[in-house]
Amino acid sequence: MATEQQRQQLVEIKDIEQHKFVKPVKVVTCEDDIRKFLVSEACNNLLKYIQTISDQIKSKPNDIETPYFKSQPMRYGNKAYRTWYQKMTENIERVHLEMFGEESEKYKESIQELSPYLMDAMGNQTRLDYGTGHELHFVVWTFCLRRIGYLKSEDEIDIALKVFPCYLELVRKLQRVYGLEPAGTHGVWSLDDYQFIPFIWGAAQLINNPFGIKPASITIEKIVDQYYPKYMYLACIKYINTVKKGPFHEHSRDLFNISGAASWDKINMGMMKKFYADVLSKVPIIQHFLFGSLVSFSV
Repeated sequence: MATEQQRQQLVEIKDIEQHKFVKPVKVVTCEDDIRKFLVSEACNNLLKYIQTISDQIKSKPNDIETPYFKSQPMRYGNKAYRTWYQKMTENIERVHLEMFGEESEKYKESIQELSPYLMDAMGNQTRLDYGTGHELHFVVWTFCLRRIGYLKSEDEIDIALKVFPCYLELVRKLQRVYGLEPAGTHGVWSLDDYQFIPFIWGAAQLINNPFGIKPASITIEKIVDQYYPKYMYLACIKYINTVKKGPFHEHSRDLFNISGAASWDKINMGMMKKFYADVLSKVPIIQHFLFGSLVSFSV
């Protein structure tokens, strides 16, 4: 597990009084940009941040049970989502000011840089889709809150086990109510049509769990039903089983194959490598990534 000193190195806290915030923009357009991104400050800091939180929540179950939604299937994205998205955009500054509360004066200049990450974390109103790049922007939003000092290192467990499950609950509802298309899915070879991070952090939670839940246990419905409120990984499996038809090994081949791993430790490490290869290294995803003063493209 990372020490306090290491965590401070992972996410440098900026002097907010002197910092110049900017509206983040897209930078990546080609494979050459991806190569630069993979050795950039942004990529390095984000990987450390995700890994640090993963280390923090090892062997820790969720504190709260998160509800799931009744299916409302649609073939194509519902254009009413654009109305929802517009209302969200109109209220994004107020949401941040209310979150900052008594410290709103201190942090108000950061809202111009924070808002685009949180807005994009809800999906794309033009394409009516949602995918791992949008999920990544939510993690980046929390990362930026760490950089400006609003969130502290002691908040990292709650970021993963309380805040992130609430985010998943919201975007899953958006996916189902508005029929958002999966962005860049690999079909049956996807971990999930929409998410990736909960498999990294969820595997970390299950390391040395006291219930004897093994990687192969994800195919046992009784175990998934009993423990999904406690563990993110099992909650993902539970959700997949509610929205996909047929045998698990047919509709989720990648996850089924991964369940043959010897331990949750191996899965956790493997998921980080897969995230690097399948998300951070892909132009179709990172071409939409936003860079600003808090998440810099500089090498």
